[in-house]
Amino acid sequence: MTITIRPINTVEHCQYFQEIERRVWSSEDLDIMPMHVLITVAKNGGVFLGAYASDGPPELAGLVGMTIGWYGIGRDHRTGRQQLKFCSHMAGVLPAWQGQRVGLQLKLAQRQAVLAQGLTDWITWTYDPIYRANAVFNIHRLGAICNTYYPNHYGEMNDALNAGAPSDRCQVDWYLSSEHVLQAIEEKVATPSKPSEAKQRQVLPTGPSGDFRQPLAVQPTFDGSALAVPLPDDITAMRRADQALGLAWRFYLREMLTQAFAAGYTLSDCVQLADQGWHYLLDHQQA
Repeated sequence: MTITIRPINTVEHCQYFQEIERRVWSSEDLDIMPMHVLITVAKNGGVFLGAYASDGPPELAGLVGMTIGWYGIGRDHRTGRQQLKFCSHMAGVLPAWQGQRVGLQLKLAQRQAVLAQGLTDWITWTYDPIYRANAVFNIHRLGAICNTYYPNHYGEMNDALNAGAPSDRCQVDWYLSSEHVLQAIEEKVATPSKPSEAKQRQVLPTGPSGDFRQPLAVQPTFDGSALAVPLPDDITAMRRADQALGLAWRFYLREMLTQAFAAGYTLSDCVQLADQGWHYLLDHQQA
């Protein structure tokens, strides 16, 4: 399989983009980005990229993945000031091409395109922190960091991935030229099962609940020591088997991450700790 990343800037390929939305998120027509918005982004400095595979769907001209975003304003945590940033709004890959580094190629191409425009070295986007695969990709593989949590950010959503639960989101900061990001993207293979290394951490516990783990009601001290917050291994399977447990994890992560961010912590990695499952790693940032 050969992947080519190139801009999407025609009506025809915008229609292919819309079909990717339907296939990846099972989105209803109401939630599909309108053609006039797509064309406006493409023609006015947005970064709107498609991943085309040599064995991709012929009816989509081989398009198997996409990403789209535009410029905005936000408070940069490095300076504390409002300044220009790039807002990455959406990225997705068709299920048959997931797990083949297509998403990674798209994000790295997006990074190069934003740096080439020379306006900012800062990209933000939101993701659902309860999905372990997205957490590993965004935080571990790309080197994004997070200290912003939005409860029920988009309100009620009806697509196949989000229906039936609050649309909580973490907003990540991807500082494109930082040492942290450069180290992450230069890794040839992601190593999410690396140990927590020598640093002492409060590792918040979980307990058994049938075939799954459940969070336990233990209150961290938030005393400046490093912190490891658990997240579910497979929230999709959990929701199918036990919707109440899935909601319990949602509200647990909301409480733990919101409190940690308010106490000055930053989420900087997502790893699998030996015999303890998947955890977010957070460190306290000195003022």
